Amino acid sequence: MLYELRVYTCKPGTMEIVLDLWQRQGQAMIDPHMKMVAQWTALSGTMHRIFTVWEFQSLEHRNRARAALIASPGFAEYLAKCRDHYVEQEVTFLSATPLSPIQ
Repeated sequence: MLYELRVYTCKPGTMEIVLDLWQRQGQAMIDPHMKMVAQWTALSGTMHRIFTVWEFQSLEHRNRARAALIASPGFAEYLAKCRDHYVEQEVTFLSATPLSPIQ
């Protein structure tokens, strides 16, 4: 398995807007293509951050899923709305160790 950690840092006061857009518009477009494992918001440290973990079979699977998602009708418009509220986006690919309960 391959896990992708995405960290979105939002402009102050806009994190709830992004989460609302995600729930009302994005989730229905994203779910057929990608499996979300977890999502959190920061309660300490650097604030205004959304942490999302996605699960893929491989990097090739991830690339195919992302390409299909990007080609989905309405996704570009949805993404543009969200990006208006981002300061930064980080992407990290993770591989589970034998000790991880999630493999």
